[in-house]
Amino acid sequence: MRLAILSALALALLATHAARAEPLKPDRKIEATSDFAGKKPRKAAKDISGIACRPPAGGDYRCLLINDENKAAQFATLKQGTIIPGPSLPLVKDSAPAGASGRQPVVGCPQKGGFEDFDGEGVAFADRHFYVVGSHGCSRRSGEYRPSSFLLARIAAGNGEAGAPELSWRVADLLAAADEVAPFVGKALDEKANGLNIEGLAVVGDKLWLGLRAPSLGGRAFLVGGSVAELFKPGSEPATGKPQLLSFQAGAQRGVRDLAPLADGRLLVLVGPAQEQEVPYAMLLLDPADPTAARELGELRPRKDAKAEALTVLAQERGELRVLVGYDSVKNGGFEEYRLKLP
Repeated sequence: MRLAILSALALALLATHAARAEPLKPDRKIEATSDFAGKKPRKAAKDISGIACRPPAGGDYRCLLINDENKAAQFATLKQGTIIPGPSLPLVKDSAPAGASGRQPVVGCPQKGGFEDFDGEGVAFADRHFYVVGSHGCSRRSGEYRPSSFLLARIAAGNGEAGAPELSWRVADLLAAADEVAPFVGKALDEKANGLNIEGLAVVGDKLWLGLRAPSLGGRAFLVGGSVAELFKPGSEPATGKPQLLSFQAGAQRGVRDLAPLADGRLLVLVGPAQEQEVPYAMLLLDPADPTAARELGELRPRKDAKAEALTVLAQERGELRVLVGYDSVKNGGFEEYRLKLP
């Protein structure tokens, strides 16, 4: 009898192991031809946290990426397996912008720091504009409120040079009205307080989606949606529109690390640790019309001391996606290209 029980347990363990999917493997590495700008002069970026690319022209992609330790974003060209750093674009200066839409928010963390880095965490491209969003969270190390990280930027990017960034404070209005996640605004970014922190951004038509790294509640991660037109409406009035809040099963202790729109209206979501837990990164397919049906496409292979935080879709054709993934804590983003089968 005992032998039969042990045999049954062994078979169950083997079946579980067999059912576990192998990690996704990158199709190729994308090498940087030179260094992206880091926080200090002549130091390579090691905090790449977001990227988006406009549709290709002549086979090349024009992209914008953010290093969350800087006041500026940086353009790049993706070309034949390489990524070529381009000019930087300042997003903020050393003091609060006078012409930003809305008004500077008041949040719960102590205001000890000045107007510092943009702390950009998400980049999106839509309708000839790039968008960059700050983390909208207290400083991870000191717990301070830094107003510069509570901004949303929009940059016109037609066929010529990029325009000066338009800035808005109104994302904070959306978060404060976003029902279940609103109480976590201004809380510490640790596992105990589960403070709200934005890390992903996507724009589809007039809908702007904010992907929250935290809070993570009962294995659920969250997106907050709002109107682009209202966020950038001239004037100092706060946003009054009701935000859309989506929750979906992302796995225990996981939140959104980035997201990107697909041509059919679905979203590709990169998920990972909500704080600093030892949980795997993975890619999910999410339909905003039915978030309960979110489907995992696979986990990313582990990379030592690398945090997957930047995601953009390069192409969608014949049931397959080509996507670019970049990593925080790796010199120049350590970009990799993946090919994913779409269900």
